[in-house]
Amino acid sequence: MNKETAMNLYILEGVLADYTGGMAVIAAPTLERCWEVFAEKFKYSGDSLDRQKRLCEDIKVIEGVNRAEGVVSYMYGGG
Repeated sequence: MNKETAMNLYILEGVLADYTGGMAVIAAPTLERCWEVFAEKFKYSGDSLDRQKRLCEDIKVIEGVNRAEGVVSYMYGGG
């Protein structure tokens, strides 16, 4: 889905960790699709994706955003 339509903006805190948590902001219609987009972008699958989900400390949702599906922004955690 590349055309712009109302999406939810998911802010994932604690993912992409390296000593400290990072974050990712993803536009997707559902939380399930958000994790699929996350996995595709950052090449996670299986156990490594499950680990990212466990590391996720908080998920904030902004509904009804006029944005194309995909990763909006991200930041890796650091030491």
